[in-house]
Amino acid sequence: MTPFTAAQLARSLFGAADILRGRMDASQYRDVISAMLLLKRASDQPGVLRVPERARWPHIAGYEGKALGDVLNKALWELEQSNLEVLEGVFEALDFDRRLGRTELKALVDHFDHLPLKDDDLEFGDVAGSAYDQILSAFADSAGKRGGEFFTPRSVVRLMVRLVRPQQGQSVYDPFAGSGGMLIEARRYVDEHCGEGADLALFGQEVNGATCSTARLNLLLHGITDGSVLRGDTLADPLHSLQGGHLRRFDRVLTNPPFSMNYSEKEVRHPERMKYGWTPRAKADLMNVQHVLATLHPDGIGAVVTPHGVLFRGGAEEEIRRGIVEGARLEAVIGIGPNVFHGTAIPACILVLRGTNGPPADRRGRVLFINAEREVVTGRSQNHLEPQNVEKIVGAFREWADIPGFSRVVTLDEIAYNDFNLNIRRYVDASPLAEPQLDVRAALFGGVPRSEVDAEMGHFGAFGIHLDDLFMPKSSDYLDFLPDGCEATAARIPALAAVREEEFLHRCHSWWEEASSHIAEHAGTARLLMLRPELMASFREELLPAGILDRYQLTGAFAAWWSDRHDDLRSLDLRGLSGVIDRWATASDVRSSRLPQDLTGERVFDALGRELRSRVEKLVAAERQTLVDIYRSWGDRYETSLTDLERQSEATGVRLAARLEQLGYT
Repeated sequence: MTPFTAAQLARSLFGAADILRGRMDASQYRDVISAMLLLKRASDQPGVLRVPERARWPHIAGYEGKALGDVLNKALWELEQSNLEVLEGVFEALDFDRRLGRTELKALVDHFDHLPLKDDDLEFGDVAGSAYDQILSAFADSAGKRGGEFFTPRSVVRLMVRLVRPQQGQSVYDPFAGSGGMLIEARRYVDEHCGEGADLALFGQEVNGATCSTARLNLLLHGITDGSVLRGDTLADPLHSLQGGHLRRFDRVLTNPPFSMNYSEKEVRHPERMKYGWTPRAKADLMNVQHVLATLHPDGIGAVVTPHGVLFRGGAEEEIRRGIVEGARLEAVIGIGPNVFHGTAIPACILVLRGTNGPPADRRGRVLFINAEREVVTGRSQNHLEPQNVEKIVGAFREWADIPGFSRVVTLDEIAYNDFNLNIRRYVDASPLAEPQLDVRAALFGGVPRSEVDAEMGHFGAFGIHLDDLFMPKSSDYLDFLPDGCEATAARIPALAAVREEEFLHRCHSWWEEASSHIAEHAGTARLLMLRPELMASFREELLPAGILDRYQLTGAFAAWWSDRHDDLRSLDLRGLSGVIDRWATASDVRSSRLPQDLTGERVFDALGRELRSRVEKLVAAERQTLVDIYRSWGDRYETSLTDLERQSEATGVRLAARLEQLGYT
């Protein structure tokens, strides 16, 4: 039997939601589907939970009476009582009899009865969790503003986890845990970089009871049974503490608190957290930031999402920013574009924070600003970060790089000069570069300024296009278009670039042949996914010297490919080549033929490599078109000078006078 994938299970869960449609609000689907999924999964797979007899699926599915809602309620209650350490209070608000009749309940049971949820039935051990996360995302979309209260877009979560890089043996904490995505992604990151099952302690707190239950269930469905997610108001009363009442500290803190929430200073326990001051009651954003700072180990790293207002609002918030910056607690400010988060269209930013030890010695006295407002992909109802966008942000942060229009390292002296205003645009302007000023002499008398052409010739040269392919000399400072004109030359650019393009794509193909052998050697070792940094670096180093694509285009192409093929590579590592063929066959709804091993391998690696090359080809084609656009822009600006226009006007006047004379007008 072909293993059940996360995509298949997610479709089945959406099918369950269709049964509930019209019977309850969409926001309530989550609780019902969550409970049914847990009952079936726990019963199918021994060891997930302790399952008493009345909570076993055969007992539920075999019931023929009229009180099916009561049977489900009792099954869930007994399952909770048998596993209080992980399920206490998770389903306390759920009543299957409410708004659902026996017909709908029987349809739900029959629907889940056909879902195979044993480990042997599933492609990966976390398939149930991955599918559950997909429906949480859909529920967040439909919930509007309320969706943002429990669900952070997973692309943002992955970005934040990669910024702080949790390590084996560390502790990770999310004080505003929502549905638990930060903790789950931290677990996944450590598994993929340090090996499956690497030690990682997970902690969270969430004020909303239903959302806290969702987080605990989400961790459980991902196979995480040792996380600690507590219910309570983190700002007023943080619950993770040590003996003696001292706050527990953590190696990594990742969180997306509610924006501009209210708080009461009188209700805040552990006021020592607010070392740098207190904000107005309706603006708790920097209070939440200070909680993160207070719960970091001295060498810890945190990442917190905030609205942009925390960067520039005055009064008490300015003084708090001053304290944080002067205390060397702020490492980076990363602005991401608008409409990325559920329920709000405003742009947000990520603050990368440090424990009391501050950043590494080579970064002290400076803060990195990254303006990634243009690194989003516009969606129908919401914008999102693609893997290539995440890769560029992470790359700039790790390399501590100055990239014009994207990132800049700023001294504390400059920040102090600006009164600790951290508005990202003050330091990094991401606006598109303006066109060069029109050369007046060229506009009057003709020619193209050599200075403008020289500034672009490196780009043309990477494609094997030389100056005399485009222009002929006019003077020491100016060039002329070729005799057949600008448009004809522009049309020849693809042919002029073809040889160098072919060489570049051949290098990409050669790299893949070597890389695929390396991947094949690691298949089945449970370490294949650890190859990502090595493969990305070698891909970049192989193709970057050609100059056709820059380092961020290359790493972005690789990152997008790896993300799209992640589960294929994971299946290759766990189940071998036949496993990948099986999942492709499942995805296309056709029966997989059992091919000879060598032919199977050829199919798998050829398909994987072809997709990567396709991404590279599209980028190369876009760069080639950029050359055509640049050349045509010179034509628009300079092909016809004022002198040419005057000559044309004079010639037209002469022809008009001659014609009038022919007609007898003098």
